[in-house]
Amino acid sequence: MTLRRYAPLKPSTGTTWPPEVSEAIRVRDQGRCVGPLIGMAGECYGRPEKDHIRASGALGMKSRSTLDNGALLCSRHHRQKTDHGREWRPSLIAYVDRMAR
Repeated sequence: MTLRRYAPLKPSTGTTWPPEVSEAIRVRDQGRCVGPLIGMAGECYGRPEKDHIRASGALGMKSRSTLDNGALLCSRHHRQKTDHGREWRPSLIAYVDRMAR
């Protein structure tokens, strides 16, 4: 059997959020993790950071860095979203949509 070789993935350059989007997310979420607001279990742990809430399609790329695709999550709730995305992404998207009205 022959195994196919693929070129290694390039190292991640991290996520770049436009400054105006970063500020709008911080203001909207009042600088705090939104996990408890949508029912995620556990106390917040760590400083809230911007996170992409929509799936990237598993293409090795981040989804867009826009206000309707970002929310502040602490490391605990970010891990829950990552591990259980099918459960938590709809709630995060609903929160963002509700706050946009």
